[in-house]
Amino acid sequence: MDPFHLFEYSVVLHVHSQYSDGTGTVADIIQAGQAAGVDIVILTDHDTLQPRHDRYGEGYYGRLLFLVGGEITPQQNHLLALFVDQLPNPDLPWGDIVQAVNRREGLSFVAHPVDQGSPFLKLPSYRWTERGVRTFTGIEVWNHLSSWLPSVTNTPTALRAILDPWWRIQGPDPAALQLWDELGQMQRVVGIAGVDAHAARVGGRRLGFTVFPYLVSFQTLRTQIYVPQPLTYHDLGFDQQLIYDALKEGRVALMACREGTEKGFRLWAQTSTHKWPMGSEVPWQSGLTLKATSPVLVSWRVWHNGMLAGDGVGLIGDWPITGPGVWRVELLRGRKQRPWLFSNPIYVREA
Repeated sequence: MDPFHLFEYSVVLHVHSQYSDGTGTVADIIQAGQAAGVDIVILTDHDTLQPRHDRYGEGYYGRLLFLVGGEITPQQNHLLALFVDQLPNPDLPWGDIVQAVNRREGLSFVAHPVDQGSPFLKLPSYRWTERGVRTFTGIEVWNHLSSWLPSVTNTPTALRAILDPWWRIQGPDPAALQLWDELGQMQRVVGIAGVDAHAARVGGRRLGFTVFPYLVSFQTLRTQIYVPQPLTYHDLGFDQQLIYDALKEGRVALMACREGTEKGFRLWAQTSTHKWPMGSEVPWQSGLTLKATSPVLVSWRVWHNGMLAGDGVGLIGDWPITGPGVWRVELLRGRKQRPWLFSNPIYVREA
């Protein structure tokens, strides 16, 4: 049921090491990625690509591919920059930061765009405010740390939340989904999921503890990518290009690992003569349908420009595309019917 014969890989994005404000070494992060069973880990330390020169730099570690990007961190409006050889100065105007990444043909994702911060923990909001600049690749629709922080309002809730990385988290912030749907009506905006892992230490060496070790964070959210050829696990440049193309073109889904990590989800649009994969911009025409498959039994929700446009239950989804706009699907599963997967959109544009 996959007309494009794509290969799927699980990516952990938005990770910090000792090279910025994380507590772990690069070796620690690679080991956690291997233990978590992910395929690709992309490190994004603040304003540095120095981990590329670490003893454990970019490359293959068994069946794990480790890559290094960066998070550019002005006071507000943080930007994840991937596949670049240099990071722009965070003191530049934000539009210039985005353009600098574009000039280097990198990919740029607005980090935690609706972040609320935490007054109790004295963490400011790092939400995206530069809404006039839209030349980035996409946005971090689901950031685990930003989703978790609002539940921490006092000492009892802090203790409860530290024990459960999913406490009070049901899905991405609705404001992030709304923003994504609105932006997508103007241009392709690739959505990703980030863990924002720091393995933060609280307390002293003897009595302290780690809030969400890397292994725990790596089992919260994944960004699933879909590529036309399998990774070689020996040709780094070729494999990086596959990953780059998938992220740039929106062949990406957001996965909540609490509900499962099975691979096999696919989404595409088709007519009687043509098919387009997830992330495509498709000319509006009569006879367009939205097709999807799941590896497990799920409940489907179909969204059109942020409005519920269809639903269903099963392994296969099939819905008519009734007009131009942003079309994406959400998969729910389990006894509590919690969100599991969020597709990137099919963009149906006026011909």
